[in-house]
Amino acid sequence: MRLKAIVLDLDKVLWDHHNVSDLTPPFERVSERMIEDKWGEIVTLRDDAREFLSFAKSKGIKLSTCSWNHFDKALEVLKAFELDRYFDLLVIEPHPEKQLMMERILSSLGVEEEEVLYVDDRDYMLEKVRSKFPRIKTVRFHPAGDCFSFRKLMKLIGD
Repeated sequence: MRLKAIVLDLDKVLWDHHNVSDLTPPFERVSERMIEDKWGEIVTLRDDAREFLSFAKSKGIKLSTCSWNHFDKALEVLKAFELDRYFDLLVIEPHPEKQLMMERILSSLGVEEEEVLYVDDRDYMLEKVRSKFPRIKTVRFHPAGDCFSFRKLMKLIGD
């Protein structure tokens, strides 16, 4: 079945920071791929992340977040990078129950689990989601995982 949606974790996937909920707004754009918070803490967007989101949208793939964060801060970071416009759905909640978030995502986007690719940096989050949705495709985005490059993810999705 054709891929209809990609669901992305944010921290340590879309950007290098481990928890943007710990940051203090306002956020200022330092460069194309860097922002800083009020105290000068830097967040760097992953290489090719913007290109990956644009590529997915050009293929008609729906995009959603699935993030354990405080919504307001994560949204401010997405806006500072001008990435919020790529997403069809933002699911950002202050708890680790990503299988519950995924249930909402599937329902809101109107897709079946086998039509979704879920990308997260943590094995146990992927396992939680797979335990409830065993047909979902998953990728661990980590140096020791399945993939650690948005360029490679583009190749996985294909032309």
